[in-house]
Amino acid sequence: MATIFAFLGMLLISMVVALLAALQLGDFFGANDELTPVVAGVMGFAVLALGAFAIAYAVTRRADAFTVVALVLAVLALYPVALPGFVQKIADRSTNPYTVGIENTHITLELVIPALLAILVQWGLVRRRWLRSAGEVDLTRWPWITTGVACLVILNPFGLAFLQATLKHSPSDFLWQFTATVTAAVLGSLLVMAWVECYIRERMLSRRAKKPAPPSHAATPI
Repeated sequence: MATIFAFLGMLLISMVVALLAALQLGDFFGANDELTPVVAGVMGFAVLALGAFAIAYAVTRRADAFTVVALVLAVLALYPVALPGFVQKIADRSTNPYTVGIENTHITLELVIPALLAILVQWGLVRRRWLRSAGEVDLTRWPWITTGVACLVILNPFGLAFLQATLKHSPSDFLWQFTATVTAAVLGSLLVMAWVECYIRERMLSRRAKKPAPPSHAATPI
């Protein structure tokens, strides 16, 4: 029963993260009626992903299996790109005249990015619980702090605006040099931060691996 409630909590956390990302992207891109099927698709994919992790949790004997499952799910998260006409059916619901011709790109991002975030959250939580139940070290090399900071920095109106302005390079945009410099500096700082965090986590794992196991004491006869 405790495991069931734990997985429900993981599902809720991953759904909240994915929903916040989808809503933030939808608000930035000016989504309207098409946002409802996007949110439904992201939530349904989160349930499917947790089901796959739950099966792996029940049958696997190695923590590496969760990474394999996460990679397979990450490929499946690209289904909006692989399925012909899927994104277009959602785009047909759009009534925003300012996004004509680019709705498909916006909808694809609104579907894929939240789905990938849901997979990442579920992978971390399920793997951590499995390692703890197996009595193993639950520390990972993944830079979780940097990931959270990156989401906060990028998935907000200012971060998305700078990123979009940098990608939409136009010769007539005299501010492009400034936006590109700021974007490059922020992304570079995040990469350095991720490298430092991974290095620290690697050192912590090495220390725990070298730490001798506590001596076992024989039972004292009564």
